[in-house]
Amino acid sequence: MNASAPSRRERKRDQTADHLSATAYRLFEAHGYDAVAMEQIAAAADVAKATLYKYFPVKEALIAHRFRLDIAAGMAERAGALASYPTFEARMRYLLRESAVWHAERRVYLPHYIRYLTSEAQRCAPTPGAVTVRSDTRSILAAMFRAAQQTGEIDAAHVAEEIAVSFEYLLLAAVNRWLATPVPDLTERYLAAFDLLMYGVARRPRDPIPPATETSP
Repeated sequence: MNASAPSRRERKRDQTADHLSATAYRLFEAHGYDAVAMEQIAAAADVAKATLYKYFPVKEALIAHRFRLDIAAGMAERAGALASYPTFEARMRYLLRESAVWHAERRVYLPHYIRYLTSEAQRCAPTPGAVTVRSDTRSILAAMFRAAQQTGEIDAAHVAEEIAVSFEYLLLAAVNRWLATPVPDLTERYLAAFDLLMYGVARRPRDPIPPATETSP
């Protein structure tokens, strides 16, 4: 079923949120994330400070909103290339390579972004009136896993959304490790996370089993 068209009020709310996030991002790029206060963002966006806090209670939420918009735009730009790959695994590896490049270019914001996602996951209820910044990455992954289940490329016994949640945490862990130790690069870490999800850590049947070594009693 097609989603119903947003109401005029919803469109206005989205436009305001987008404006606030775009204004904040320009300031972050010009002055650095830590140097920009919420009061400066409100003044530059020409809104009351209370209005800014109503939409985005914390500064990290502005980054998350901007990232959500960028991710949606990036997926639209890559839809044709993504569809050209014949298998689920090939499509996922292409998307992970593109995602790694995109995230690496925004390295300075990633600690704040991850902190926000983690805090939102732990929050029992959203702040009233605030913009809900969902994880579009999770939605994209779930759709890809669901499609692969329909083609028989992955096991349909598992819920696609649950696979997506698990994989998203593997990717976040990969980012955290890369932030601490940039070698290997993020692309390699993302692909390793995918291999772990797809094939696990158990020895594959075709792998030779090393001979047992005798130990002294």
